[in-house]
Amino acid sequence: MDSVVAQFMEARTHVAEGFEDLTTLRIFVRTVEIGNFSEVARRIGANPAMVSKRIAALENKVGQRLLNRNTRRLVVTEIGQLLYDHAMRALQELDQAAEEMSCMQDRASGHLRLTAPSMLGQAIITPRLGEFIMQNPLLSIDVNFSMEKMDLYKAGIDVAVRIADVLDPGLMAIRLAPYSRVICAAPEYLSMHGTPTEPEDLMDHNCLITRGYAFSTRWQVQRGGEVGHVHVKGNFVTDSGQTVRMVCLAGIGIMMAPRWVVEPDLAAGRLVEVLSSYIPNNRAVYAVLIQRSKTSRKLEAAVEFLRSCFSGMQ
Repeated sequence: MDSVVAQFMEARTHVAEGFEDLTTLRIFVRTVEIGNFSEVARRIGANPAMVSKRIAALENKVGQRLLNRNTRRLVVTEIGQLLYDHAMRALQELDQAAEEMSCMQDRASGHLRLTAPSMLGQAIITPRLGEFIMQNPLLSIDVNFSMEKMDLYKAGIDVAVRIADVLDPGLMAIRLAPYSRVICAAPEYLSMHGTPTEPEDLMDHNCLITRGYAFSTRWQVQRGGEVGHVHVKGNFVTDSGQTVRMVCLAGIGIMMAPRWVVEPDLAAGRLVEVLSSYIPNNRAVYAVLIQRSKTSRKLEAAVEFLRSCFSGMQ
């Protein structure tokens, strides 16, 4: 029995030694998330061979295969997933400790991971990123613009910009701006097909659909203070807000769009707003954070930056 216990203790010690190298653990976590040695290497400023060598050394230490390799992608094994789940939480705790200590400094520092919807982020946030980076030289910044709604905990996101009327419980949400929407069409389309005066009239029109949008074929409308939906259809679907705008400008159909996207077109008469009294104002743009991190100077700087980005949105 004593020999069995000794073997168990030796094995556990052998595995634990593999976790002493935090840099390798961070590389392993990023590799699981990204699924590609070359992309991980690019993001951390290393070469793919080094990343592969680090993962192989970790596997050798723990005595288990953590990733299965194929020609297209790395696939995490069951034991690799277990290690990833624990390592991710441990590294987040260490990062949180570093952030809280940095609060005692006057300047934001550390690694900031920010995500936002693609079109909104590229149009509103991107033009001011250079200024933000210059003002915060101690920050390293990782920005993800995507249509995908990311899990803040699993992806290690510090701040997410979200457009919503209801937000997930357990998260801290800071309102940045209203998010007004417009139903509109080109004057040529309305001249040929008529102007809708009731939401139900939209069912007889060619409505341009944005795929991936929460209400792509069920447009929200408001009557008597209550928000409902009208089902729409049309002959054009896209996942690009700017593409649907260009098709609408060509006189193909009616679109629902964020006001900030089409405001110049409305002002110039290239598009005409319809059904304005039926548009609900229940949505807003928020900065969403994991609540326990709200005291971080890094996050304070990020929220201040986002406030300035969205200050002019109507």
